[in-house]
Amino acid sequence: MPDVEAQRGANTEPPRPGELVPNQLNFHQLYVFHAVAIHLSFSRAAEALEITQPAVSIQVQELEKSLGVTLFHRRPRRLGITQEGEVVFAYSQQIFALSNKMVATVQEMQDLETGHLTLGASTTPGEFILPLAVGQFRRLHPGIRVELVISNTRSIIQRIRNREIDLGMVGDRGEGQTDDLEMVDYVDDEIVLVVSPDQPLAGLAGVLPANAVEHGLIVREEGSATRRIAERLFQALGVESRIELEMGSNQAVKQAAGAGGGIGAISRLGTVAEVKAGMLVILDVDGWFCRRPLTLVYPKDRYLSPAQRAFREFLMDHRPGVLADR
Repeated sequence: MPDVEAQRGANTEPPRPGELVPNQLNFHQLYVFHAVAIHLSFSRAAEALEITQPAVSIQVQELEKSLGVTLFHRRPRRLGITQEGEVVFAYSQQIFALSNKMVATVQEMQDLETGHLTLGASTTPGEFILPLAVGQFRRLHPGIRVELVISNTRSIIQRIRNREIDLGMVGDRGEGQTDDLEMVDYVDDEIVLVVSPDQPLAGLAGVLPANAVEHGLIVREEGSATRRIAERLFQALGVESRIELEMGSNQAVKQAAGAGGGIGAISRLGTVAEVKAGMLVILDVDGWFCRRPLTLVYPKDRYLSPAQRAFREFLMDHRPGVLADR
């Protein structure tokens, strides 16, 4: 029998709608042939399929005509299968086994017993929101495999547009047109300025923005929503940002600030443990009120699989809550 693996090199692109394909296989004819080959009888196959014997004969004849071979030896008392028929029967068993597997797999996906999610997040939700949500979701649906990609907001939005990511969560709605994206504000976040407890400004009330930037800012890389929003607020307060250090992660911003390297701009969500342990202090800067929503993003025109829909609904039903005023 020909090796199925050898067929991989063949052109397997599906036909375009309405396109005629030479020797296109009729699966109904193949299904009828398969029943005849199992029973080695036209009459018993007809009974099993609940159709007439002439209908069975016609379907097998049409398949033989399409393939250009004889599939059965038609003897008076016994039906025999030809060598070509054996080959077609072997392939038909694989085809219908794969068909059954397809139906079972689709049903498993509908029942959320299997599936795959590719999630994307900017650094703040990727470190402080989605890992907890994914862990809780997989306790309910352990058969769903989840991949979480963390990058800056600009990169995540572009990858969603490129269909590389199913659902994303970012810290800013971004710049430019977003008409192709569904953007849902998920939870409020606050960007704070943090310093080492040994920093001269630590513990002072009503620090002037100009005095704060004199000590140098520690910010995330270009493309980070946290950086962009913090810079906007400094500009609104009439102060030019003085950036001394650019870091590729929130953890790096915290470590540099805790070591006395300057004033870190970071989500309050990421500072809870360090502030509680006395490793960082949140500055009280006059006029500093820097809130932004963390936003769920997905393409408007994209079909969401059962797993994708289920995770989106899970997120909306399990919001961590709006940060309390401080």
